Amino acid sequence: MTRPALSLTLGLVLCAAMLPWAQPALASPDLMGPASCRTCHQEAYRVWSTSAHARAKASLTAEQRKQPLCLQCHSRDEQRSGQAEVTGVSCETCHGGGRYYQPSVVMRDKELAHSFGLIDPQPSSCMVCHGGESPSLKSFDVKEALGRIDHWTADRAARQKPAPASPKPGASQHDPKADVKTPPPQLAQGAQ
Repeated sequence: MTRPALSLTLGLVLCAAMLPWAQPALASPDLMGPASCRTCHQEAYRVWSTSAHARAKASLTAEQRKQPLCLQCHSRDEQRSGQAEVTGVSCETCHGGGRYYQPSVVMRDKELAHSFGLIDPQPSSCMVCHGGESPSLKSFDVKEALGRIDHWTADRAARQKPAPASPKPGASQHDPKADVKTPPPQLAQGAQ
């Protein structure tokens, strides 16, 4: 192998080896921005847009907005957003970049959406910014905080399928089988 070819090969190997460490500084093409979520999740977007998460970066002083330590929680996705308009703590901060799970055909299938990157955040997700390392003076109660940011209850109710049509006039409206309550198999086995 010639010396220039060896140098080129070595340079490419070193660049590839350093890529994982450089990645946070690179733009992330998977972020779509909260406006793209609003199309299907209007109620969730409304709740988020009036929340402290939406205004997280605005709550910082001008000096704090220059501090990576502050931005890592108050605007986690901004530096990796690429072309998406992302500031504050947005949908994708908690649910993962939406480029691949955002299409409605994917979102209709929860398992498929998860395989394409949708994350169902857990209380431990909140603790990344609201945990013991946080400079906040207030203690963090996960249950109370989730109640403040509940954007899923009304959104899911709005997307529920309509109730089945009422029975035809003159048809019996009482189903005696409906009075019999059968526990799910796993509960029935546990009761034995």
